[in-house]
Amino acid sequence: AGVGYSGILFSMAYRFFRDSTVDADVQRILSEQLEKAIYQLSEAFPMAPARAVHNARKRLKRSRSVLRLVRKSIDKDTYQREKNLLRDLGRVLAPARNVEAYQTTLASLLETYDLTLDADGFTDLQTSLADLQQERLHRLTQPDNTIAVLVGELKQSRTHLAQLSLDKTGWEALAKNAKRLYRQGQTRYQTAYDTGSDEAFHEWRKRVKDLWHDTRLLRQLWPPVMKAFDAEAHQLSRLLGDHNDCAELKHFLVNPPDDVVIKDVHTQVLLPLLTHRQDRLQQQMQGLGEKLYSEKPGAFTRRLASYWQVWDLV
Repeated sequence: AGVGYSGILFSMAYRFFRDSTVDADVQRILSEQLEKAIYQLSEAFPMAPARAVHNARKRLKRSRSVLRLVRKSIDKDTYQREKNLLRDLGRVLAPARNVEAYQTTLASLLETYDLTLDADGFTDLQTSLADLQQERLHRLTQPDNTIAVLVGELKQSRTHLAQLSLDKTGWEALAKNAKRLYRQGQTRYQTAYDTGSDEAFHEWRKRVKDLWHDTRLLRQLWPPVMKAFDAEAHQLSRLLGDHNDCAELKHFLVNPPDDVVIKDVHTQVLLPLLTHRQDRLQQQMQGLGEKLYSEKPGAFTRRLASYWQVWDLV
């Protein structure tokens, strides 16, 4: 156990426990994740705003994964309201986070392909991105203090979700959506490699992130097995994140904001390198995707159900 950011005692664990119920664990996990998001935006933001925004968005994504996993076991209107609220709050934070991703991707690209900032004329682009990030972070506090509004809405959502009621118990509360999310991941994996489009890989990434989060939630079922699956799903999620960051930077370079000047050298040099980087990532990801999505959805959920049954009886 640990002490929450507001003095609240909670376990700090993003997982289900055998000596608890699914109802209680879902309420606890959602409360913890939203409490951490609130802390990031209220306490951590003034000291390290970019990091706080990034961490808050991670907590929102984890919360939405939990909601998706129990979707068929909660009231439809409640699910839609809370899921959409968390999605919309994440979107408010996205512009500031995106610029940080542009900077990180550009720095990695220049290092990977051994380009020198000054010699190749990228220093001004780095400076423009740094200025843009500061501007977008500033917008979150001025003029209408968006951060304070977000914190208020998160507190309301935390209160609602702390009382969330499921109409099923045990594995039955999770089974249908575990199967559905796995099937969606398989389908999106095939679509991504069939089309090769950035959007298709981004859509696949969403379900891979759910798979990773769900595996973390269920890791106590059989720790050696689930931790290994967790590690592979996490690695695939990271690679897909890098792929998406390349796609976002390409879009930014082609469609920059009015106050950012993109020179011809930026697009002529960087766009082919970003595409090459994505091609290499796709090669790395394909084998991982094939392994993680090698089972039929029914077989996948039956396997987890058998783990749950044994775990629940021990």
